[in-house]
Amino acid sequence: MFCYAGHISDFIKMTKEEWHKTMWDPYIVMVGEAPSKEQVEAWDDCYEKSISFFKACSKYDCDIIFEYLMPREGGRRPDVLLITGKYLFVFEYKMKDRFSQADIDQVSAYARDLKHYHSASHDLEVIPILVPTKANGKYRMYNEVYACTPDKLEELILPFLSYSRKIDLETWLAGEYRPLPSLVSAAQTIYNNEDLPYIRKANSVGIPQAVETLLAITKQAKENGQRVLALVTGVPGSGKTLLGLDFVHKTSNSSEQNSLYLSGNGPLVEVLQYALRSKTFVGSLRNYIKEYGILQRGVPKEHIIVFDEVQRAWDKRQVFEKHSVNKSEPDLIIEIAEKIPDWSVMLGLVGEGQEIHNGEEAGIVQWRDALKTAKKQWVVVCPSKLENIFKDICEVKTFDKLDLNVSLRSHLADDVSNWVANLLDENIEEAINISKVIHEQGFNMYVTRNFIRAKNYCRKRYENNSMKRYGLICSSKANILRKYGIDNSYKTTSSLMVGPWYNEPIGNINSCCQLDKVVTEFSCQGLELDMPIVCWGEDLIWTHGAWKKYAGKSKCKDPHQIRLNSYRVLLTRGRDGFIVYIPEDRILDETLEVLKLAGLREL
Repeated sequence: MFCYAGHISDFIKMTKEEWHKTMWDPYIVMVGEAPSKEQVEAWDDCYEKSISFFKACSKYDCDIIFEYLMPREGGRRPDVLLITGKYLFVFEYKMKDRFSQADIDQVSAYARDLKHYHSASHDLEVIPILVPTKANGKYRMYNEVYACTPDKLEELILPFLSYSRKIDLETWLAGEYRPLPSLVSAAQTIYNNEDLPYIRKANSVGIPQAVETLLAITKQAKENGQRVLALVTGVPGSGKTLLGLDFVHKTSNSSEQNSLYLSGNGPLVEVLQYALRSKTFVGSLRNYIKEYGILQRGVPKEHIIVFDEVQRAWDKRQVFEKHSVNKSEPDLIIEIAEKIPDWSVMLGLVGEGQEIHNGEEAGIVQWRDALKTAKKQWVVVCPSKLENIFKDICEVKTFDKLDLNVSLRSHLADDVSNWVANLLDENIEEAINISKVIHEQGFNMYVTRNFIRAKNYCRKRYENNSMKRYGLICSSKANILRKYGIDNSYKTTSSLMVGPWYNEPIGNINSCCQLDKVVTEFSCQGLELDMPIVCWGEDLIWTHGAWKKYAGKSKCKDPHQIRLNSYRVLLTRGRDGFIVYIPEDRILDETLEVLKLAGLREL
């Protein structure tokens, strides 16, 4: 878990060579190989430039940790941690005389994640320090990060130091580090028949309580022979898919009560099946409907079906165009459920404001229409905000625990979805206010016209981290991007293998981290990246104080709303933040300015 940990007074009694020897074997255990020449040089540089500072710290009660390995984070290791009094200092050393925004954000993210995911750090003040070792004579703050040259560390840090500690070293090292898992890693955990690890944030937004509510409803449905349509609502990134996968896991322990997670989101299915190397846990909603609804080949064995983005279900027109059947997808799903013997629970996960496909605009009301013509008696279980849609049709039970209204994906940036909504609704003043809170929470929102700079930021920010993912995303209607080397044509994007694109690490030619292939809103909805580069196009332009109505070719009833929804998807894919790339085209000048005004910082 670390290369060295001890009281600072014990550390300074060691020679540099003795310290090296102490660090060597733990490093091999953690990394799987001996330290490289560059790694040893970095250790020497840190030691030689900071030993006088460390000696000054020895007058106080301080513990020091070198190369602390953050569990399940792909090898992330802050260079130095210093614990004293009520403070945890996080040092990241860079052998350079100047530093980049990526360097600042790297150490900021270390501090943010230790504060919120390490149980013994919750009550400490965690302060990030960036140390450029080839510069002298200065320090300053960049947002919440101190950038400080080695010779100024004493001046900066010593006033914070204490002769007592709030927590001792052994207790801190024994603390549990529980990072928020990505959707893919969460699915892998569940598929391996493990409970999801305790996640403080997930618990705080009520996912376990929502799952327990659904389990009780399922038990009652089985005992009473009921047909239940349960609906869970949530903002982008609130954990709807995580909840659905966990619910399937917890209801699949009995051979007579199998359950299945279905998605109409083809890319999501492909990514999860690729990650799990299995097609039994997650399946295609469209294939399910075709098999049991259109072709009517038998009856499903599962009593419990979870399906996502129910508001995006195809309407009658779209189903007729594809299958020559005059029914909507909700009609067909209700018909299928009524054929399942004795009882059934259909759990629908409802995203908000993300209808992006032709045929999806009828929304949740289609489910009311489907229940109107149902042959059997149904019970609808939903948050109170959906009650009016169904209350005249059937029995409705409301549970507001089934409304997930806080974003999990963006770490502490609970307001990202709200910021995006205000931006797209043209409430720029409110977006400005929300953006200030988001930046303070450590979620990075940038804009740039320099494509190379955006790529370099991602590469430097996540250097030597095999688990982090960054990539290019854009609107399918942004035709202008092809002039700037971003091929988002239908032919190119439809042939992209999204399974490896999301799953494979940097170095693999099919990985998103190559930054050479782009996915559109259709291939990123419901999925996430640590740092997406959102490539903006001419299909959503700010002009004369408002978003220009989209006038491109479309079969949709409201093409402009579909464009807004597409950018809502694109802007809510990030776990650590996002970068908006605006090409150097005059038509996008006003768009750049409104994004900066609304709170995006120039990279």
